[in-house]
Amino acid sequence: MTRALRFLIALCIAGCGGATLPPPSVVSVSPAARPASTSGPVTLTLDAVLPTFADHGSSTATVDDRMTVKIGPRTFGPSRWADAGVITDFLPSVLPEGSYDVTLVLGDGRLAMATDAFRVSAGTWPVGYTIDTIPEQTSGSPFGVTLRAQGGQDGGYIGTVNFAVPGASVTPTISGPFEAGLRVEVITVTVSRPGNYHLDVSDLGGRTGRSLDFRVNQ
Repeated sequence: MTRALRFLIALCIAGCGGATLPPPSVVSVSPAARPASTSGPVTLTLDAVLPTFADHGSSTATVDDRMTVKIGPRTFGPSRWADAGVITDFLPSVLPEGSYDVTLVLGDGRLAMATDAFRVSAGTWPVGYTIDTIPEQTSGSPFGVTLRAQGGQDGGYIGTVNFAVPGASVTPTISGPFEAGLRVEVITVTVSRPGNYHLDVSDLGGRTGRSLDFRVNQ
């Protein structure tokens, strides 16, 4: 039975106040494994009949397309059903070595779980990071920073790092993927008072880097 046909049957059931809808499922995870020190897109194929509520008075139907997807503890993908259940999202290098369940919860509470469907191996980490000199900045205004991973992987680091600016807030808090050990990231630092600050970076493997102090004005 095709997904479209099952959807039409579910619409009829919902409109007539009928039986409980079937449980959803996690059909596939691709890739299903990767090293902890890498990052990149992951594609999940999900299958579900969404709850549909018919209003006979106005001849309309409303679909509850809410969903929450997680890989391990990390929320993944959009919060609404899309693309016929084929969901692709970027997964940074934030999951330590281990096996992780992939879970799907629909808006009406129906749940699917693929046990140990995503596996993470130990990976190979850089020995540290350097950050090019950051010139004077203005609070709340985006600016670019250049990050360099030192050693670690053949072909260069392709994972992500975490950002922190002590005494201030920084967005984003996780970088995008390095390419061949290099990442140019646009960040925004917001301070409550002008002064000298520095940027700290760290990865899941415990390696770190710190910039020289830079001035942030308001």
